Amino acid sequence: MSDIVEIGGHKYRIGRIDARKQFHVARRLAPLLAGMSGALGADRGAGFGAFIGPLTEALSGMSDDDVDYVLDVCLGVCQRLQPNGQGAPVIARSGGLMFEDIDMGQMIQLAVKVIQENLSGFFPGAAAA
Repeated sequence: MSDIVEIGGHKYRIGRIDARKQFHVARRLAPLLAGMSGALGADRGAGFGAFIGPLTEALSGMSDDDVDYVLDVCLGVCQRLQPNGQGAPVIARSGGLMFEDIDMGQMIQLAVKVIQENLSGFFPGAAAA
């Protein structure tokens, strides 16, 4: 697996998370995805608040350590493609982002893409998210 995606005007290579880390990411995301299923089941006429409420509640229930773990694992398998075609790691060994121009939205998009590519077999429907 090595999909190429474009986010924020840059191309990224999405790599594979090893099976053990996939498990740990999946178990940390399970409550969040349960909250998302509640949001997706909300009445379409109920408005944005009915959708976003269960989602934000589930997200706010995640500990900082769990969120950091998921982001670190996901970003750890991403590389930004350079003009010479080589990939540069998105996250440093110390855990910081290697590129200052990556904002929160781009970081989340990258993490979601990694989750879609790596966990779609565990979370049905994740590939379509």
